[in-house]
Amino acid sequence: MKTHIRDSLGLCDHNIFREVCDSMPKDSTIPLNLVTVRDSTLFTWDFQNNCVFSIQIKGARNKNVENIHQKLLPLHPPLFSPTSLVCNESKTLLAVVGSNGILVLELPHKNSPYDRRDDNKEVIYSRSFSLDERLLSCSDIIKVNQVKFHPGSVDDSHILALTSDNMLRLYQIENREAINLAVFSVGEKPRGMFPGSNTAFLDIYGEIAVDFDFGFPEIVKETSVSQIQSLVPSVRTPDRELMSFNNKSRSGVKITPKIFDESDGIESKNNKNEELIWPVYILRGNCEIYSININLKKGANSALRGPYKIYGQPNFIDSEEACTIICLKTVPEIFSVATSIGTITNLLLLDNKSSEDDNRPSILKSVPTKELFVFERIELELWLSLQQDLNESVVKCKNFVFLHKDESKVSQFFAVHNGGVHSVNISCVEELQNYIFGPEDSSPTSDIFIHPSTAEYLVCTKTANSNKTNTVIGFSLYYHPTSVIVLLSDSSVITLGILSSPVIRKSDDKFTKEVTDNLDVQSPLKKMLTDSFDAYIQKILKKASSQPILKLSSASNNSPEECYDLLQTASQMFREKYFPQFNKVRDELEKRTHTLKLLKQSQKEELEKMSVAKTELRIQAGNLAEKYEDLKDKQDELLTRCEQLLMMVSRKKLEASDAEKNFMADLQSFGRNSVVYDKTVKNLEKKWQYQQLQIEKWKSDEAKKVTNISEIQAATIKNALQESSQKIQEMIKEVRQFKKKFEK
Repeated sequence: MKTHIRDSLGLCDHNIFREVCDSMPKDSTIPLNLVTVRDSTLFTWDFQNNCVFSIQIKGARNKNVENIHQKLLPLHPPLFSPTSLVCNESKTLLAVVGSNGILVLELPHKNSPYDRRDDNKEVIYSRSFSLDERLLSCSDIIKVNQVKFHPGSVDDSHILALTSDNMLRLYQIENREAINLAVFSVGEKPRGMFPGSNTAFLDIYGEIAVDFDFGFPEIVKETSVSQIQSLVPSVRTPDRELMSFNNKSRSGVKITPKIFDESDGIESKNNKNEELIWPVYILRGNCEIYSININLKKGANSALRGPYKIYGQPNFIDSEEACTIICLKTVPEIFSVATSIGTITNLLLLDNKSSEDDNRPSILKSVPTKELFVFERIELELWLSLQQDLNESVVKCKNFVFLHKDESKVSQFFAVHNGGVHSVNISCVEELQNYIFGPEDSSPTSDIFIHPSTAEYLVCTKTANSNKTNTVIGFSLYYHPTSVIVLLSDSSVITLGILSSPVIRKSDDKFTKEVTDNLDVQSPLKKMLTDSFDAYIQKILKKASSQPILKLSSASNNSPEECYDLLQTASQMFREKYFPQFNKVRDELEKRTHTLKLLKQSQKEELEKMSVAKTELRIQAGNLAEKYEDLKDKQDELLTRCEQLLMMVSRKKLEASDAEKNFMADLQSFGRNSVVYDKTVKNLEKKWQYQQLQIEKWKSDEAKKVTNISEIQAATIKNALQESSQKIQEMIKEVRQFKKKFEK
């Protein structure tokens, strides 16, 4: 295994990835998605053994654990070459997807600390289901474009597949059987083909659906099946050819189309007339977006709505084809559409006010009730430009760009293409959240979209003048902590830690507003001194543009001139991007030093002034202390004279004062009370003497009395004495016996 630059999860030390990459077809130039992570389990595909590798990331990070992987062998291997792996949220099903087939594996339950399954066996045989195997494997026209698990499925067993014949096919894995629930038309079925090729005329004009994604669930009114069938004739259930027979594939798995009765779709009037529907947003090759609502509970057909009106739409060139669409979990929803020339268009989904007067059920409308607004267009750098390419115009070629959402941060997603991996962060999400959750009387401003989105080049696998590329064959996200896992065709693994923080709505607290107003009034010098200088320097040194990890193909065999150009490009980039930042930091340090020197000199002058003032204050304090002592002595003398004068005045009075009168009254009351208490004490002494005489008389009477014992008491006492005497005699005998034994 090669030495890797970044490996935050410790996956590079395991040869399992080399085995996977060595068995891959070497002619693949399109990025694949043969890595998926759910919780702490990583799944990847082994072409040599036609099986799934289950790798425990927690075990890989723990060096004491030796066997971190297991092989999941399907009972019936696929007949196609897989291009992607999709796992459901409950980690019970894994879909192996290729352009000519879909194979679904049942995952065994985990039963160990490191998520190992089925009693920690190294090889596990998994039940597999091939979906529409005869239709997909035998047709040269119908290809699988996208497969996803339906988020509205209660048991997480519904699978939605988009095929190149403009059909959405809904399946369900239930009771160890694959059920074909319905087929929904999302456009005109391609019929005419170019001679000698499998390319349809509709594909040339971009009228084939290439991708789809699920939006936020919507509450819509329920409608009976008969009403829908009468108003929406273009959307149909599975073909009659599929309904006429049970499609038994090579693997023996039975695909049973499920037919819904009309009575099942019509509910009673007492039930609620609203239900939760997950809209499916469909992207065509010409960058048009449609939507369809699919009800999992009923077999009702759904109307295709679209295309959505796009305001501010850029002029797409003829060579630009749509590749991928993702719906970010923001309010309002943001769509990101990637094209084949490396551009990403961000659109905002808004309500259409003109559709509010329409009283038809939303599931029957073919005209969308919402519209899209383009607020940004991002151009990705799909390769590393060398020095000789900087002054030349690079011709944009067709690439395949795939987008992946970051569940830990709603404003961030990743773009995987032929030249590596990009990280894209939409800056306006926070401002949108503040406006949506802010006061109702607030009005939107142009500052919401003033900050452009940022695109960071994480991994580069191709140069501009090279036809060889180190293809990305696997990309996924691990959230404990948030990390990017990239598997390249040269058997190298790159794991990068991603710092992510959720968008937090600002508080409307008045105290926060007052503090902010006070900080705005402060002078620049105070602001400079209160703010952290280290954080300010780090902000200056922060990278303005991303420098990707360079992982070129080992088979490219670059010439010395190309290597020299690559070195010159890197040197020039360092000169242009890093040296100006260091110069700015140097200027800021000099400015800070000069300011601190001036402040130091000013503080020295202030200290000298304060020392002089301190001496003066001490002298004044001594003088004031002496004056205070003199005043205190005079005050004491005056108080003594005042007391003497008051005593002399009171002596010369003929009448007693109030205090003297009160004192005399108290003395008289005390005298009367003392007489009463004296009489009471004498009475108590007489009573005590009388009681003593009575006690002595009673004692003499008691001494003269003779106590008599009854016959019963006497008998009881005799019996007790006899029993005790018998016991004593027995004990004496035992003691004598013991003595005799001891004497012997």
